[in-house]
Amino acid sequence: MYNGTVTFRAVITSNGLKFPSCEFNPNQANVEKVVIENQSGFEILSTVCLAGVATERVGRAIANKVLTAVLDRIAFRYSLAIEDSQIVSSWFAPVNPPPGAEVQLHTGELAIIGQQADLIVGIPTADLKAELERTTLSGEPLFSPYRLALQSRSPAEKFMHLYSLLLRFFDDEQAKVDEFIRSQDTAVLQSPDPRPGHSNRETVYTRLRNEFAHRRSDVNMQETEAEMEQHVGGLMGLVKQAIALQDTTR
Repeated sequence: MYNGTVTFRAVITSNGLKFPSCEFNPNQANVEKVVIENQSGFEILSTVCLAGVATERVGRAIANKVLTAVLDRIAFRYSLAIEDSQIVSSWFAPVNPPPGAEVQLHTGELAIIGQQADLIVGIPTADLKAELERTTLSGEPLFSPYRLALQSRSPAEKFMHLYSLLLRFFDDEQAKVDEFIRSQDTAVLQSPDPRPGHSNRETVYTRLRNEFAHRRSDVNMQETEAEMEQHVGGLMGLVKQAIALQDTTR
């Protein structure tokens, strides 16, 4: 059995989030505590402290799983694009080491990925600690695909990825997606479905999705992509609302 720590680094490629060192208990087996901080606003440094793991490999796997869930929560709560974490270093020591045994220290390789934005938001440590120590969050199994969508490299890609999540939640039916959108935003922009024989109205989100995904006459793709960038923030909020309403216990 081993005790040890694993230190990670993760880069935020959207607007930043700054917070001082925060220590919390993730309530996971073999994990004593996690210490996380982001002094720059764009670089999350985390250390997972482990106790009684079977092997070093198992310890690193547990640490990675715990930290991934932490980053998923932060990305969902604050709508941030957070890249996958990388191991900076790790060390492990046997619980009952033989005389003269040496502690094994391993280091990782780092790489900065993507462009960083200028806006940085600060949050109190107490708020972050409370968020990360909550045992259950509505829709949490869906935080990971939401975070993946936010990692998209362009506004159009992000828009399409987010809309695909809405389709997943509503039986792959655009009519149900639009019904949900209208229920959340009664003032949402709408326009007639341009297809012959269709009398329904599309929300701006569905129209842009269809303009990008299908050939429609009189569509300027540059204008469509500019509109997608304009409305992607609203779509992010709608997807978060949809996730919070999902029954993930089934």
